[in-house]
Amino acid sequence: MLSSRLAWSLALAMMAAGCSEPDTTPAVPPPPSFKGSTLTVGALGDPAILAGLAAHRGEWVATRGGEVVIRQEPIPSVDQVSSVDVLVFPGQELGNLVDAQALEAIPNEQVIPARKKRADEEPSRIEGEPAPAESPAESFKFTDIVPAYRDRVTRYGEDRMALPLGGSALVLVYRKDAFARPENVEAARAAGITLEPPETWTQLDRLAAFFQGRDWAGHGHAAHGLAAVLAADPEGVGDALFLARSASLGQHRNHFSFWFDSDAMKPRVDSPPFEEALAAITAWKSCGPPGCEKFDAASARAAFRDGKVAMLIDRAERAATWSGGSPVGVSRLPGSERVFEPLRNKWETPESPNAPSYLPAGGGWLVGVRRGLSDAQREAALDLARYLASPEISNRLRSEQTFAMLPVRSSQIGQGLPDPASSPDVDPRQWSDAVGRTLMADRVIPGLRIPEAAGYLNDVAEARLAALAGKAPGDALRELSTRWTARTKALGKHRQLWHYRRSLNTLSTASTPPARGQ
Repeated sequence: MLSSRLAWSLALAMMAAGCSEPDTTPAVPPPPSFKGSTLTVGALGDPAILAGLAAHRGEWVATRGGEVVIRQEPIPSVDQVSSVDVLVFPGQELGNLVDAQALEAIPNEQVIPARKKRADEEPSRIEGEPAPAESPAESFKFTDIVPAYRDRVTRYGEDRMALPLGGSALVLVYRKDAFARPENVEAARAAGITLEPPETWTQLDRLAAFFQGRDWAGHGHAAHGLAAVLAADPEGVGDALFLARSASLGQHRNHFSFWFDSDAMKPRVDSPPFEEALAAITAWKSCGPPGCEKFDAASARAAFRDGKVAMLIDRAERAATWSGGSPVGVSRLPGSERVFEPLRNKWETPESPNAPSYLPAGGGWLVGVRRGLSDAQREAALDLARYLASPEISNRLRSEQTFAMLPVRSSQIGQGLPDPASSPDVDPRQWSDAVGRTLMADRVIPGLRIPEAAGYLNDVAEARLAALAGKAPGDALRELSTRWTARTKALGKHRQLWHYRRSLNTLSTASTPPARGQ
């Protein structure tokens, strides 16, 4: 009996083997070999971003046979980029790097797969033969990167100068209990206010004023409306907030340019949208706790976390700093019910709020390859850059606590908070929705990316702080425009105009910039 059962089992196994479906799983191509290559990776700016990269370099080393050296100290300036082969940098440094001819353009075929052939173009395969292996470009999943990063942030004119590692964006954070408490809902209704995330900045201003001085938590003492960065801030959140509100008022749907006149390089920062935004943000001094005019990013987060304010505006990637024991809601920043048309010097009222997204730090953090490497070294460096920005490694990097970044792939945005355990009170669905709507908006404005972008933004901070100290917003912005004009002249107006148009990715330019100083 046993032998007959065994024979029957063997027969079934042979029949199953004979009737199995052909294996159509794409073969996994062997990784390229870079044995003998040693690549140095460094960061322009904060080197904390390299901690995550250092933790995940082992797989590349094991599969490629090369070596990766992490430069621990930051690269202080573009002039010293020659000390590394692969460079991690904030997007606002892209103009400086292009001006110094420090980066190698990344060929599209390295990341964008070739057009797939139609079924009638495919050569017939022998039954059972595995499907063709994915190319490195196919495995990179380029189309999973949100358009703002694959079409704007990583490009400079027609050239792709880097690959995206992570992003940054501002969101509105709010205490759900303050918005849902029946007493607050009734009082708001009587005041003609709806307690829900605002669609316009005017609605946000009214909400902040409504909650100011109100016992919105039911704790028996008055609390406050809004925590926003108003003082000097090393993270640049206050400047980004001012520019985000200015963009909703000043980025018209028919224009690509926001910062300057793209034909004459004349600053627009002294125009009505910027003045209105600066006046409105400065007025938030009356909607926060005592001393809120001295808030940097850390102070604003602490005020929200401690339950002193009902709302906070902050970088979405800093969600781990918001939890204080009460449910936290998240919404994208509001838009404006009117927008300025610069050519006609006139305000318009669109059908829906004008809500372009502003991305700080030139959009986020990028990885590029230094120009001037040998052919073999360049191929290894391009492969490492592609590896670091790949779906698998970028997914791991976004979970690192040492350096917070937003995911820039749509599949990862939908996964919610990168580390839910560190943000137990934050609504993960609302966080994903706010980040997705911000990064995938129809119109996205990456932060300034021309040469000396940091200097121009420092000028913005000075003007913003002057208005906070009591100077009329219009006067502060006219002084800002004067400083920008002088800075542009010192760097070369025509060269800066070339860079500005190039940085917009939409306007025609010559292939090379004018000579320095022109």
